[in-house]
Order: sequence, then structure tokens, then C-alpha cells
Amino acid sequence: MKPSDAAAAALQPLREQIDLLDSELVDLLARRARVTAQVGQVKQHYALPVYVPEREQALLAARRQQALAQGVSPELVEDLLRRVMRESYATQDQHFVCCRPSGGKVVVVGGAGALGGRFVSLFQRSGYQVAILEPQDWPQAAQLCQDAALVLLAVPITLTEQVIAQLPTLPAHCVLADLTSIKARPLQAMLAQHSGPVVGLHPMFGPDINNLIKQVVVVCDGRQPEDYQWLLKQLVIWG
Repeated sequence: MKPSDAAAAALQPLREQIDLLDSELVDLLARRARVTAQVGQVKQHYALPVYVPEREQALLAARRQQALAQGVSPELVEDLLRRVMRESYATQDQHFVCCRPSGGKVVVVGGAGALGGRFVSLFQRSGYQVAILEPQDWPQAAQLCQDAALVLLAVPITLTEQVIAQLPTLPAHCVLADLTSIKARPLQAMLAQHSGPVVGLHPMFGPDINNLIKQVVVVCDGRQPEDYQWLLKQLVIWG
């Protein structure tokens, strides 16, 4: 028997074992995905956030210890688990609980844009009625906003104050918020334009994200914070 034939004969059963183990690994991933989908349903039912940092850190620490005990690289195990968890988070963000008890209408000014569109999708998946206000819609702005629970500004920084000044009179209970990266002047403009609850939001991310998992939103209180706690809770639920 040639050395190459002997090597092939020796490798064949080992490769078959590897193929079997890899197949079992895929089966395990599928089983895990089904369980995480159930986790997402429970979280949605009980209004729990998708991402729970304490749980993730505990899981990673436990598996690293297990890897060390079995002679496997803990870094490899952590890398694999982080990738698996990213995938599982993606399966849990199709639907969210609505954090405003009576639901309500959300008007996103600039909702056809990249970042505005992200928030339109999130609010829709959370059960809110969503309307988009773009430049061509300003003649109907008063009608669109007359029963709004939230008016969210997602327009370029250079236009933010101008757009705020053009807003119609909003319902007294309506929350007025913006998504601009500068806060002082837009916040003051919103406080001057609307006598009801006002809050400034600064997303520390761009429109290219797939979801809000592990993302940060800076909150700048404006007026009547008790009236926009539902909005802040909604942000937490999203990620």
C-alpha cells in the first residue's frame, strides 16, 4: 500500500467523525434557535428587553470556564457564542410589546429617510399607528398630528430648528422629541414650540444598523418627563 493510500485510509474514518460532529453542531444550533425564539415570545409578553447584559456576561463566563476545563480555547468559545447570540437577538426583534398602555399614533417627521425609517419600522413592529411627514405633506401636517401621541423629528441637523418652527399645534399630551446629534438649541426650540412633554434623543449610531441591540441613545430631559417614560421604556425594550 502506498503511503498516500495509507494516509487516506487512516484519515477517512476521522473525517467521517468530523462530518458527524459538524452535523450535530448544526442540529444543536437549530434547537437553540427554536428555544431563543420562544424566549423572544416570553420577553414580548412580559415587556422585557431583548438584550440583558447580566445574562449575557454570566453565560459567557460559564462557557469560558467549561472550555478551560475541557482543554478548549475560551476565546474560541466566546467568539462562537457571541456570533450565535447576535443571530438569536435578530430572531427576537420581529415584534415588540407596545409600552404606551393605550397605544397611539406616532408621527415621524423625516420618516422616509434612512434613520427615520429605522424608527418607523420599530414603532410599527411595536403595534403603533405610524404616519410619516415629509416636505410634500406639510399642507396636511395639522391633520396628521392632531391625534398624535408622539411627534419624532428625524431630519438633517441644518433643518431641525426650521422644521420645529413649522410644526402645527400639538395635542397637550403629545410627546415632542428629536433625533439630532446636537441637543441644546433643538431642545430649546422644541420647548418654545410645544407646551407639552418634550425630550431630546441622541442615537449613538447611524442608520446602517440592523437593530437596536446594545445600541446607546442619550436622553436629554426637556419637560414633563413622567409623560414620556413610556417612550424611554420602549427604547429599552428595543435593545
